[in-house]
Formats: sequence, structure tokens, C-alpha cells
Amino acid sequence: MAEIKNSYKRRYKMRAVGQDGLNIVVSIPRVVIEREAEKHGLTIEKFLERFRAVAQYDNFEGVRYTFEKIKKEREPALPN
Repeated sequence: MAEIKNSYKRRYKMRAVGQDGLNIVVSIPRVVIEREAEKHGLTIEKFLERFRAVAQYDNFEGVRYTFEKIKKEREPALPN
């Protein structure tokens, strides 16, 4: 994946979590979350409740992160 010109670059340690290190956790800079929350008119706390990060990748030359709204599951209707 080509490097983005005139971009901010930060390096983060990775941390293995879950059984046998099944997942690897990498931090997302707070400023990214702040900007996304502001774009949606939400506080950071509300944004974190209502959205999730999505990693998109194909040939593993790079990963693109986006955010999507969490769809609430409908509760089953109560019998009459």
C-alpha cells in the first residue's frame, strides 16, 4: 500500500489478547476517534457505544480502518 503523503504517522506496540493470542490489539489515536465523534455530533463515550472499527484488507500490504454504526438487534415481541 502506498504511503499517504503529508500524513501524521505514529507507531504503536501491539498486544496479543485472547486464548493463545488469537487477536492482536493495536491502538487508534484518540484524535481520530475525537474527529469521528465530532463528525457524528457525539461525545467520545457515545461514539464508542454506537460505532465499531472495521479493518479492511485483502493482500496484506496494508489495512484500512473505517467505522460503522452498530446495528441494534431487535428484541423478540412478547406474546399477547
